[in-house]
Amino acid sequence: MATKTKEAPAAGDLAARDRDLLLRIYRAMVQTRAVEDRMVAMYKGGDLLGSLYTGHWHEAISVGAASALRPDDYMAPVHRDLGAHLYRGMESWQVMASFMGKATSPTGGRDGTLHYGRLDLGHYNLPSHIPANFPVATGMAFAAKYRGQDKVCLAFCGDGSTSRADFHEALSMSSVLDLPNVFVIENNQFAYSTPIRMQSKSTNFSDKAKAYGIPGVTVDGTDVLAVHDAVAEGVARARAGNGPSIVEGVTMRMHGHAEHDPADYVPKEMYDEWSKKDPVDLFEKRLVEAGVIDEATAEDTRKQARQAAIDARKKALADPMPEPSTIEEGVYAD
Repeated sequence: MATKTKEAPAAGDLAARDRDLLLRIYRAMVQTRAVEDRMVAMYKGGDLLGSLYTGHWHEAISVGAASALRPDDYMAPVHRDLGAHLYRGMESWQVMASFMGKATSPTGGRDGTLHYGRLDLGHYNLPSHIPANFPVATGMAFAAKYRGQDKVCLAFCGDGSTSRADFHEALSMSSVLDLPNVFVIENNQFAYSTPIRMQSKSTNFSDKAKAYGIPGVTVDGTDVLAVHDAVAEGVARARAGNGPSIVEGVTMRMHGHAEHDPADYVPKEMYDEWSKKDPVDLFEKRLVEAGVIDEATAEDTRKQARQAAIDARKKALADPMPEPSTIEEGVYAD
């Protein structure tokens, strides 16, 4: 199977698209940025119990990919994918409560920081070690196929994850069994502090699809519609019984690996160049140019998102910590 790189459509092409979908994608991207900006301030202000992992400049990948799914499909996100969670119904305050270890968090305060998910929304609880979510995503897709369910499982990982054995094992099994998976690689230039040139000889990470006999495509990870279209194509292929595919979205990690990481190993010129490619700003500009929204609507959307993030913080802060008497509930053990 050949891999390919897709070019982004022009702004004028938006006229032929579903306006409601465009607006939902835009609002989710703006909301994601507002929530993460608020959480960075919360981390610096001591509101959070542990570290904070953000997805600045990943909004187009997380939201664009999630927008290609149906509500009953499965999803195995990672720590850069807040946008995917929010798009599919996770509440902002639930995410904040998770980083605070609150009883109202998705884990009930039993696992803090980034380990949140909601099975009722089809979201798998992500692990710290990535891509350990890939074998689970393969299992979810296998279960759907075995049960005769018309479901697809979308899974995300970073560029560094492609060096791990569980990436290979999951791709091998999924491709051999023609499972309904779509695997998204978020190429953000660094695996913690390791640059791409020290990770792989592949020009594109989507080239790795060739080894498994499946399609692979590389898209601009700052273009939400390019991501949406590529993932939608993979989802349609998987739903038709034609097996998995890989979508690589190329972007930049604009914060450190986590907020405690100053990322002083990243050349300043990289930040300067990628700062011109803010996916939220780029999509907003396209919507305005195409007449889907006007400047006043854009300003109001951002204002509402900021206020919603402030309100989410207030609720999460006021929520209770877990009761010690419930410590043995909801815990798995041999």
